[in-house]
Amino acid sequence: MKIAFFTDVFLPFTSGVSVSVVDLTKSLADRGHEIHIITPVYKKLVFEYPNVYVKRVPSISAGWIYPGFRFANPFNLFVHRYIQKNGIDVIHFHTPLLVGRLGISISRRYNLPLVGTYHTSVDAKECRKHVKLDSDLFDGVAKRFVDFFYKGCDLVSVPTKTYAERLEALGLNYPTRVISNGIDLGKFPEGDAKEIRARYPGKIVLSVGRLAQEKNLMFLLKAWPHLQDDAHLILIGGGTHEGGLKEYAKREGLKNIHFLGMIPHEELIQTGYHRAADVFVMTSMVEVQGLALMEAQANGLVSVGINAGGTKNLIIDGENGFLVEPGDQDRFLEVMRQLLKDDGLRARMREAALEEIQKHDLTYVAEEWEEIYEELVDRKKRATNIELSDRRPNLPYRPTDAT
Repeated sequence: MKIAFFTDVFLPFTSGVSVSVVDLTKSLADRGHEIHIITPVYKKLVFEYPNVYVKRVPSISAGWIYPGFRFANPFNLFVHRYIQKNGIDVIHFHTPLLVGRLGISISRRYNLPLVGTYHTSVDAKECRKHVKLDSDLFDGVAKRFVDFFYKGCDLVSVPTKTYAERLEALGLNYPTRVISNGIDLGKFPEGDAKEIRARYPGKIVLSVGRLAQEKNLMFLLKAWPHLQDDAHLILIGGGTHEGGLKEYAKREGLKNIHFLGMIPHEELIQTGYHRAADVFVMTSMVEVQGLALMEAQANGLVSVGINAGGTKNLIIDGENGFLVEPGDQDRFLEVMRQLLKDDGLRARMREAALEEIQKHDLTYVAEEWEEIYEELVDRKKRATNIELSDRRPNLPYRPTDAT
């Protein structure tokens, strides 16, 4: 099968969405499918993988949204021709932005099955804050924005049950299916990360992700004075809020806190920070699923997260980690101290984390997508045949000589 992924974010731009797209691409390609990636032009990167073809769309910098982000032309006729020439069977867009819109228009033009994945909670105020659109006045606009992209889909996939329910609560009733983004459980190397543990002696608390306002990292930094004598805090990632977080840490005199900046994803997987850490913290309240959290769990890390968004679908409170209500610093500090002091508790929760993450094995996810694509293509062909049959002229009956 020939599948076209339309995404506004792809390597070298690193995000949960881009990594999820890469992993699903490789998994489907390994199963013999031909995957075409339509994405903005990024310099200094050639992505090569068997059965995978990348079509770069001319783009301009949009770093004011996120560092490294780019806007592409959604009216590119060359991409229309590319899709037609390569005989694409199904279009799947991963971002409700310009490249996603290009995929939608092409699916309509050539009557191709259309899938949209709701990776990012663009309707949430927290996600709109960094572009200063978090006022109540924009709630209706955000809802219409979501509907503008997803209302014409043959299927809308949502990685977690929480966000499927959220779309329904907004009154956006689409043909929806909950499908995990999945995770490649075989990509994490073995090792004890001795070098990292020697660099940061004692317990290590890890946070990985974009340093942006919607990630709610101030919640963690405000709690850190009560934990800084018990552990090191390592924050990996960059973003628009990085400067503000560093300034706050310096002004408050926070100790044992380390901003390591953005580390390329493949390098991060290999360096062993996950294996070195003792506790993983996810403070975001708007994660649709949270790849960083899944990767932590795949390494057996016990996690503490906010009881909101897709996080509550990954952390089972008291089993593979702890959930804390938004803003509840007292409970957060309580469970953090408990985990940092109780090695036996972390060991038990580690086993639960490794067991629970098996449900998100990318092998199973790719199989599910394979079945979905085949079903949608078959359904579209049957609908087209019926439509063509209905268009045939109703010729008058004329008896033959044999009658």
